[in-house]
Amino acid sequence: TIGGCLQALEQDYPGIKARICDEQGNIRRFVNIFLNEEDIRFLKKEVTPLKDGDEVSIVPAIAGG
Repeated sequence: TIGGCLQALEQDYPGIKARICDEQGNIRRFVNIFLNEEDIRFLKKEVTPLKDGDEVSIVPAIAGG
């Protein structure tokens, strides 16, 4: 799942999950996660299943002024 993927990232890169998820464990509003170019918000969010060959992209929103 996407949630499992985030846990694996946290093991390899301690502290990264806090940048992606809030204190309740929900993906932050300004972080977009895509599975094969599909926004996981329109799939099953953190419980979206993954399979071999899937591509997960984590893209923080950028704002400027």
